[in-house]
Amino acid sequence: MNIEFIEALEEMAKEKGIAREDLYEAICKGLAVAYQEEYHTDSAVEVEIDHNSGDICIDGKLIELAKFGRIATKKAEETIKQEITHKRREIVYELYIHRVGEIISGSIHRFEGKDVWVNLGEAEALLPDAGRIPGERYHGGQRLRAYLVSVERTQGDPRILISRAHPEFVHQLLRLEVPEIEEGTLVVRQIAREPGRRSKVAIESLDPNVDPIGTCVGAGGARVRVVTRELSGEKIDLIRWSDDVEQLLRNSLEPASVISAELDEETRNAKVLVPDDELSLAIGKGGQNVRLTAKLIGYNIEVTSPSEENS
Repeated sequence: MNIEFIEALEEMAKEKGIAREDLYEAICKGLAVAYQEEYHTDSAVEVEIDHNSGDICIDGKLIELAKFGRIATKKAEETIKQEITHKRREIVYELYIHRVGEIISGSIHRFEGKDVWVNLGEAEALLPDAGRIPGERYHGGQRLRAYLVSVERTQGDPRILISRAHPEFVHQLLRLEVPEIEEGTLVVRQIAREPGRRSKVAIESLDPNVDPIGTCVGAGGARVRVVTRELSGEKIDLIRWSDDVEQLLRNSLEPASVISAELDEETRNAKVLVPDDELSLAIGKGGQNVRLTAKLIGYNIEVTSPSEENS
């Protein structure tokens, strides 16, 4: 009877990914609770289990599980299951808390309104509506990659939050495609993003012999194209980083040229003058180019041209 009991629990622990030592600790706690219930005692008891024979000794006495009453047996089962569940949740938490900031993948498991639950294998992750790329459509069983935003303990399973709309998702995708970023030769300094539409990525090269833009673009645009494909066609503007805010602004507005730029550091306002025939280019469709540049440098930007100034 004892051997069958141990084998059944070992199988349960194996299914849930629990270590053998943790399993026996859980069993000991459960048997202690059962013993206290059976013999109506609140005193602490010492439980020992022979892992080979399955013999169980409580306070030095050999115990037969079959002699425990129904209530005591039920309490043992509940306690053991609770302990195993708690240990499994801790394992899941430890497994993913160290991966925050990375890209993880899974398959779409279920939907709750616009929220998507992704099966990671060991756990489920939540891709909330706010973390979705606008316009993307998903279906059950679809493989999905996303940025791991956070892992939080809860009263139940750990809450694993992922996002495809986070600016860091772009960064991590580039890191996967551009070895020079992984190696540290190139550094992504800043990202401004409108998910599904366009991102501006400011990159610095720590090696004067390595061009940050060309390296990230790759031969024939191969590297950046992989990232764009993953982001459902989102355009990636690669910007040469500068510690000088005005120069970074000029770089970000390219290919539009800047005649002059007045930056007020105190109010965080910038007034930019561009050629008349490049005004719409600088502003971008729907104001997107100047809006993303403003996000990138942290200033409110007003773009104007000589004819507008003189009107």
